[in-house]
Amino acid sequence: MTLRAQHAEEHEYLSLPDARPILQNFAGELPSGLDPAPDAQSWLKWETARNQEIRSRLKRGDADSIVNLVLFGTSFTARPRLTAKQTETEGDSEAAGRLILGRTQDFAQAVLHPGRNERLQFAAAWMKETGVDLSDLAADKRIAVVVLENTRRVLREQRAFQHAIDSAKQAGDAGSLFVARSSLYRDRGLSLDTSFRPNYAIERSLAEIKTAGLLGQVRRAAVIGPGLDFTDKRSGYDFYPIQTLQPFALIDSLRRLRLADTSGPTVDIVDLSARVLDHVRDAVARARKGTAYTVQVPLDGDTKWLPETTGYWRRFGSQIGTSAQPFGPPAGVEVRMRALRIGTEVVKLLRAADLNVVLQHMQLPGDGKLDLIIATNVMVYYEPFEQALALQNIAGMLRPGGMLLSNNALPEVKGVPMHPVGGTSVAYSEDPDDGDHVLWYKRA
Repeated sequence: MTLRAQHAEEHEYLSLPDARPILQNFAGELPSGLDPAPDAQSWLKWETARNQEIRSRLKRGDADSIVNLVLFGTSFTARPRLTAKQTETEGDSEAAGRLILGRTQDFAQAVLHPGRNERLQFAAAWMKETGVDLSDLAADKRIAVVVLENTRRVLREQRAFQHAIDSAKQAGDAGSLFVARSSLYRDRGLSLDTSFRPNYAIERSLAEIKTAGLLGQVRRAAVIGPGLDFTDKRSGYDFYPIQTLQPFALIDSLRRLRLADTSGPTVDIVDLSARVLDHVRDAVARARKGTAYTVQVPLDGDTKWLPETTGYWRRFGSQIGTSAQPFGPPAGVEVRMRALRIGTEVVKLLRAADLNVVLQHMQLPGDGKLDLIIATNVMVYYEPFEQALALQNIAGMLRPGGMLLSNNALPEVKGVPMHPVGGTSVAYSEDPDDGDHVLWYKRA
């Protein structure tokens, strides 16, 4: 039994027959309230309820982005940014506490008068949805309270995540650590922040896959959860417009590696965030009117990058755009900048699809199925049972022999025709924890 969504993009929930092998595999560890042997009606009822639960996590993820903006942003304050060491210690030091409080107060005032700052406009809208009356005389104090509460939560969560990683390092080998990392954020809000790093790992993976003869020409691809460069938790820059990077990075890499011709591929943006989907649709609409899309590509100045990473940064976008004038960083911010103007014909290759890949998939005819799907820093937000459901949905959208690239270890389940066939490990900098391992999954 399926339920078709009322959207321009037709999709359906995962059917009970397709879910049954996963239910059997995880019989002893299913989510609370889910019958291990449901009938079609109760399974669909659970799916629709779970869909709403997952989507509700977006609001907490938006709160995380706002916290990153408060800690690292420069558009609303002249105070220095927080350092990585200060955030790692949860702001326990007196100096860090004073800095967080001062930046929070500056932010609260700025949200009341956001002007044309799109990040502050979003924060103001989020505050209203949270119940803050921005017309109240004490609104700045209420904003500050909300921000400080979420800041304490985010820093506390970060400390817990690091403790979990450290424990996994001590208890197991590299493979066990990778598995532990792969569902680390299962209880966290769904964050949209992104950076250019994973795109380098994807290009390296595609190059090795091509050499291995596992992937031919890509006519149609998809990116699951490409994210928005709002204020990433690593970099936190807010001096250039909000943007998305991964869809364009994928087209660029496929053309560079001669895995797609100069007229393609089409790329479906699969997401459950209205913010991401509206951003992509707006970019496509403007491209149809002749307006190009400009991306800013920052490279942290205080990171000891490996030469291969800086090489990727220099060539990023060379197949799909031309150099443009980058935004200049504010005083005191160490970052190198590039900017690219991406042509309208490239932007028009993007198509937005509103669906939750854990529970839903696009209805695609045989000749319209996908050759390649990218999902980086996405599956980490789900538990293994949900990851297995997502793999089944992904299999339903891929052609036989099509591939999924993910930097998370996903569970193999008999009856789900997706199997790992290789992987690529990439280090970005001299920091031993700054890297990715991308697994290659192939549809049987």
